[in-house]
Amino acid sequence: TMPELLNKNYRDQLVTWIGKPCHFRLLYKISRDGCSPTSFHQQCDGQGATVTVLYNTNNTIYGGYLSQSWNSNGGYIEDSDAFLFRLQYNKSSDPLKFPVNDKSKAGYGSSVYGPTFGDGHDIYTFSGTITRSGNEFPLNGSVSKIGKSYNLNGQTVDTVTNNSLNVTDLEIYRIVDREDEEKPWREHFEWTTKTMQELKETLQVYEPRMEANVPAANILLIGQIGAGKSSFFNSVDSIFRGRVTNKACSGSSERSITTMYRRYELKDSSTKKVLNFRLCDTCGFQEGSALDAQEFSFIVCGNLPDCYRFNPLVPFESDTPGYIKNPDLKDKIHCVAFVIDGSTVDVMPDKVLKHMKDLQARMNHRGLPQVVLLTKIDKICPEVADDLTKTYTGTAVCDAVNKAAEIMGLPSAQILPVKNYVSEPNLKIALDILIMKALKRCIDCADDFMDEQLLRIAAEEEKSDTENQIKKFD
Repeated sequence: TMPELLNKNYRDQLVTWIGKPCHFRLLYKISRDGCSPTSFHQQCDGQGATVTVLYNTNNTIYGGYLSQSWNSNGGYIEDSDAFLFRLQYNKSSDPLKFPVNDKSKAGYGSSVYGPTFGDGHDIYTFSGTITRSGNEFPLNGSVSKIGKSYNLNGQTVDTVTNNSLNVTDLEIYRIVDREDEEKPWREHFEWTTKTMQELKETLQVYEPRMEANVPAANILLIGQIGAGKSSFFNSVDSIFRGRVTNKACSGSSERSITTMYRRYELKDSSTKKVLNFRLCDTCGFQEGSALDAQEFSFIVCGNLPDCYRFNPLVPFESDTPGYIKNPDLKDKIHCVAFVIDGSTVDVMPDKVLKHMKDLQARMNHRGLPQVVLLTKIDKICPEVADDLTKTYTGTAVCDAVNKAAEIMGLPSAQILPVKNYVSEPNLKIALDILIMKALKRCIDCADDFMDEQLLRIAAEEEKSDTENQIKKFD
């Protein structure tokens, strides 16, 4: 899902001008939904109060607010609360509000026009379909009449719009009253220290079922380079060490920073005990190179030894030194977590997606449970970046979760939004809660897989006993 462009400071400024506590919900974005009157009216008509924001190629941000709904009636929209605004001029934040002075012609609703403000018109964005040219949309409307129905307070078309209708994007946000804020799209715990401690204690005392004879649940992290696999391990490690750590190499290099297969044990600093789950890390894949499918099968089946260093020229084989010939349940992977960058889930390269689907087919064949850790949710939505407790009300995060569920063919409950520790110097409660909720989901899936394997082993033993009995009678 494409990130929302309207930053926290500009939202706060608009809230002040609107004059009541409210939230912004992205309705329409031309880079996502297409730049046409049809698309605009489908997304925005009848939605109540909206803010229209233009981001032009001269690094200027301007637009308009209507407290009344957009429509396609072919007439003017009356609105005494409407205003135009400038938020940024030539890269510099410089907010100005321009109130309506002809309330009978605050907006214009036409089925063949994009968003249009004022008489004749102050801001007329576009008509017809506008095709992207390189990184911009050359809108075919006009801003030359700005100041006709709105009071510019001495400003001019140049100082408000920087004389450009060429935009990199245009967004329309629905204004949602705080009291009417939508219900969370997913039920969640309270964001409290108590919740964080309860989750942490659940993970501290976790043990796999005794019958499984497995000392620790093995969770494999796989995904595109730079999506945050190693950072997820570091984040989990940080929570149980009580301080931000960086044990696994992580970063944003063009090539995978992880070059070997690692089964990381985690230690709890308060009890000095090793925890009963392991995070298994392997090299990230990128366009042009991928995790070898056979090596992946060796990993999930438990044949690959810890600390094996990958060599793209010499893949791991069954006669490679260190090969584990008869792996037990304790050697196998019990849950696989795809790590996907939430801010680029819409534009994942086809080759990477195909490779993930190929690996998924191998997992499905073995009945291996899968989840998705959807990282970098702070990059999707400015409100979530500012306050992680908005994760389950942020519609941009919800959209990204649904998109990931769609492309991976998994239920949305298996898509777990998280934010890793990257630049934070200290632990944060909301961040810890998101990480531990995701980890607990992985462990629950691992337990389900072990239960299934125990049932299968019992069924095979029973079948074998029955066959032996039959042979005796024969």
